[in-house]
Order: sequence, then structure tokens, then C-alpha cells
Amino acid sequence: MFKKRIFICVFAVLVLSLLRPVPVGAQEEAYTVHLRRDFGYGAGSNVRGTFSISITGDESQVVSVEFLIDGQVMATLDQPPFRFQFHTDSYGFGEHYLSARVHLQDGRIETTPERRLNFVTPGDERGGVVGIVVGVGGAILFSLLVYALVQMRFSKGKPKTAFQPGQERSYGMFGGTICPKCGRPFPRHWWGLNMVAGRLDRCEHCGKWSMTTRAAPEALRAAEAAEVDQQPTAQPDASVQRGDADRLEDTKFFDEI
Repeated sequence: MFKKRIFICVFAVLVLSLLRPVPVGAQEEAYTVHLRRDFGYGAGSNVRGTFSISITGDESQVVSVEFLIDGQVMATLDQPPFRFQFHTDSYGFGEHYLSARVHLQDGRIETTPERRLNFVTPGDERGGVVGIVVGVGGAILFSLLVYALVQMRFSKGKPKTAFQPGQERSYGMFGGTICPKCGRPFPRHWWGLNMVAGRLDRCEHCGKWSMTTRAAPEALRAAEAAEVDQQPTAQPDASVQRGDADRLEDTKFFDEI
């Protein structure tokens, strides 16, 4: 019985602690600063260029706003929209802390949490841009390499369907296209690289890569018919011709009857 009473008391304390109002200092901030990049460079906290600083919150209760950088006033606005545009080079390179003092209609003054940013130099900006370009380019090249390896893996040793020249054929769900290299029709593959201008794919006949688009059925039928004209003309067997000549030559040695 005594243990049961202790358990009930502990449980009641826990419930009351959960229902207790949260202190004002622990509540979500009513106003915060927001930074928007208008033109320039941004990589995490490293920035350079033209930016706009503003506040988020109930602006209907705001009389004026003082935007601060490292605790010093950079602009004071007394009418909405409470937004100030600036260039990072105007405030020196290195770490800076941005915040705002918000003056409210009831006379209170609220200071927003500081936001830390690193204003980089032009050289640092160029280095960051080069790094981004190299990274994106490397990712694209890696994707192309993976596609090529997948293509080689699935096409190696795979028997090809034999079609007679001029024979009408099916090209599958991705449709057919006409190779700009050899002019022969072939089905577009699922592993082809889908680009903005078309689909980078490999011709099944000449083995060359090219940018392809889905061809109309009429164009595919015309390309199939053109395959007949592309077939090499059969040449007479030279050994047969030589044999006939030898036999004709041997008749000279037959005795006349």
C-alpha cells in the first residue's frame, strides 16, 4: 500500500511538470532575421554579393526596425516592408553577426537572435565557384561513365535479332530512331542518357554514340526500305571464272578426231 502511494505521487508530479506553462524565454522567438541573396555567391555561411535582410513575424505590431551588424546599426526603417539591401564588401571580409531590434507598438523592444555569416573575398568566391563547377562536371562525367559501363554490360554477348533488309520491325516502348552516322534504324534503349535535346544512345549497327530523337513510323519504314539499296552487290566467284578459263585453255591440247 505504501509503495502504491509513492507511485501515485511520483506520477502526479510528472503530469504536473508536463502541464506547467513553458517559460517565456523558452518559447519560439516572435521575430527573426531573414537573409535573401539577390545577386552573388552563397555556399552555406560563406557569402558575397548583394543581399537583402528582413524580419519574419507579425509586422502589423512593428513601429520600426533597426538592422544590426556586429551590434552596430546598419539601417533603421520605420515603415513596411522592413527590408534593407546591402553588399557584403561594404562591411569588410570575415565573420559577421546580423540581427535586428524590433520596436513594437506596446513599447517593447525585441532583439532577434544573431545570424553568423562569413563575408568572403573575391578570390575566395572565384575558388568556390570553380569548385562547384568542377564538382558538377565531375558528377556528369561519372554519370556518363556509369551509363557506358551499364550499356557494355547488358549488350556484351547479347544475341541480336536478325532482320532481313527492308523487313518491318518493332522498336519497343521507347520507339525507334535513325542513326545519323550510318542511316539505319534501331530501337532506342532504356539505358540511353536522356538529355534536353534528345536521348544519347548507341547504334546497334555501327556502334557509334549520337543524340537521337524518336522518329515517326513513316521515317522508320523508309529507313528500313533503304537498307535494301545499302546491301553490297554480289560479285562473281573468281575461282569459278578461273576454272572455266583453265578448262578452255586445256582444250588446245586435245587431239582432233
